[in-house]
Amino acid sequence: MTVLPPELVEQVVDTVSGIRAVDYTSDISRFHRIQASPGIHDAIMYVKSQAEALPGVAVTVHEYRAEGQGAIGTWEELYTWKPRSGILQLLEPARKTLADFETEPISLAAQSRSADITTEVVYVGKGVSDSDYDGKDVGSKLVLTESRASLVHKIACIEHGAAGVLTYVQPSGTDEIAGMRRYEALWPEPGEGEKAKLGFALRQADGLKIKQWLQEGKTVRVHARVDADLEPGPFELLSAVIPGKDTSREVWLMAHVCHPHPGANDNASGAGAILEVLRAISRLISSGKIDMPDNSIRFFWVPEWHGTIKLIEHDRDLVSRCRALINVDMVGGDPAKTGSVLGLHRTPYSLPTTLNNVVEYWLSAERERKREPALGGTICPLPFEYRVYEGGSDHFLFTDSNVRVPAVMVLQWPDKFYHTSVDTTDKIDPQQMAYVARSLVLSVLSFTMPMLVSKEELMTLCKKEIVELIERVGLKAVHQLSRCTDDPEKLYPRYMRWLTYASELGRHTLDRMQEEWHLISEQKSLLQAMRASVEMAYTSEMVILRKAYEGACVEVGLQAKDEGQIRLDPMAFDVHVRRKAKHAMIPSHISKSSKERQARYLPLTQDDPFFMSRVDELLNLSQEWKSLNEIWERLCFEFGDFDPKTLSMLVKDLEELGIIETREV
Repeated sequence: MTVLPPELVEQVVDTVSGIRAVDYTSDISRFHRIQASPGIHDAIMYVKSQAEALPGVAVTVHEYRAEGQGAIGTWEELYTWKPRSGILQLLEPARKTLADFETEPISLAAQSRSADITTEVVYVGKGVSDSDYDGKDVGSKLVLTESRASLVHKIACIEHGAAGVLTYVQPSGTDEIAGMRRYEALWPEPGEGEKAKLGFALRQADGLKIKQWLQEGKTVRVHARVDADLEPGPFELLSAVIPGKDTSREVWLMAHVCHPHPGANDNASGAGAILEVLRAISRLISSGKIDMPDNSIRFFWVPEWHGTIKLIEHDRDLVSRCRALINVDMVGGDPAKTGSVLGLHRTPYSLPTTLNNVVEYWLSAERERKREPALGGTICPLPFEYRVYEGGSDHFLFTDSNVRVPAVMVLQWPDKFYHTSVDTTDKIDPQQMAYVARSLVLSVLSFTMPMLVSKEELMTLCKKEIVELIERVGLKAVHQLSRCTDDPEKLYPRYMRWLTYASELGRHTLDRMQEEWHLISEQKSLLQAMRASVEMAYTSEMVILRKAYEGACVEVGLQAKDEGQIRLDPMAFDVHVRRKAKHAMIPSHISKSSKERQARYLPLTQDDPFFMSRVDELLNLSQEWKSLNEIWERLCFEFGDFDPKTLSMLVKDLEELGIIETREV
């Protein structure tokens, strides 16, 4: 049994082409696609020409401005960047061309401005604090750093008078690529365009050699010449829509089309994948193999984040039509070459939806499909994982509690070539692209042709996910209590709460099942049975938890208390919080606000992969006044434990920045 009829699935499989998806990806990767630049305009025009050639597709260019002034919430306006040339030549102690925009566009840091200088290089280490510049004369010189140019440019150039920034990738000890350059950008703040300097991304080997020369006391002189403008200008998004019977309701596929040449997996692959989905669905409809969908299907190619926030702010009527969104970001890499695993990042727990289960079902089912040898490509398995919510791409602007559009992300991670000059098309695989494109077509058709969907199987998938979550929480509780990893009087009430959160998520997801799908009376009866099944799993795990608690009490010599005697909600925090921000917060906002905060938060974001996900969910959970203690418990339940002192610091800083407000209780 499948969620959609088998004959429809086979028609989709027969229509989707992994080779065509790879071709689209290769074509898009030819452009140097920096946000608000001529290169991304050219890429959008290419996609537009391909979409307009398809039957039954209406295409729109959404035009905005990048003025370099003002902001939408925490999202500062970008400048339009028009690069024409840029070259960096080593003059002393050797002669060599270190970077050339004409041959490697990624070698010139985005937002670099025109300059023609001959000067020395000074090594500043990380270059992110004033102490890195103590005793160093960097005025009118280029600084060499292993940090990102965006972190160093302001302090080095605007505050200490450096003429520009040279960056390189610090060796990590594994998978070193001597010729690799990192994607760099200066990202000047609004009003600072005239103060922006220049930057170049060096190959790792060249950066290390220059550092060695400087540490040996040698003088390193270079000539840098850049011809580029940073000014107000146009800012574009592209959408293509296949109209449905009801045009007031839409399902969206979105991919950011930006990033430097080549940027094959990130994210020409996502842009190429959804273009192939558009071609396949258009062909299925025009050939009469499927009917017009009940709801419209809209495809978006956007400049990441900054294009999406403009769409949300300025096209609210269009956004209000969206009932579900799939964000496609890095999906085409050969796992054997990139070391990547394809993941589906579900919605945050604060936004339950059956969209998670539909997309997970198709990605799991199509992964097992027998390969077509004639397609070529990788022979290794195509790994897939269902993952918790993570921001980091355009979908998190929609899952924000002020928008509340169910949105998931399909993403390959990790990718050892991410944001570098070696993210090239030779790593893009037709088997991987076909697998992802098929899964996306089937997911979209499930939502836009709901009468063909097996609601019984779908609600079973929803129930299964929640029962497994409840059982995982119960298993973790038993493990910790049986090993007495902490005071049983602390562990028992905590896991009682977590089991309640899991059960609550199940109830709300099944409630969404009834809201998102039309159910007949028999299906409503089955849905009620599913609710009972979740409640039974919850009750069973609570009984097991109680017995594990009693055993732990015996182990440590305590008298087990009745539930009525246990304090279920100890006040770790004595405040309530409520958000003030109208939009999701850009991840860099806290660290950019001051050098002190940057020093505190950069290590946190590096050490905790879920740190920004916790920030997103903190804002989602504080739409109305809520106990910070409950928020902390829910964040631990969703993303794992973290230090409550970190949350206290975060709340204090967010309040000072005007993102949230607090009140004592």
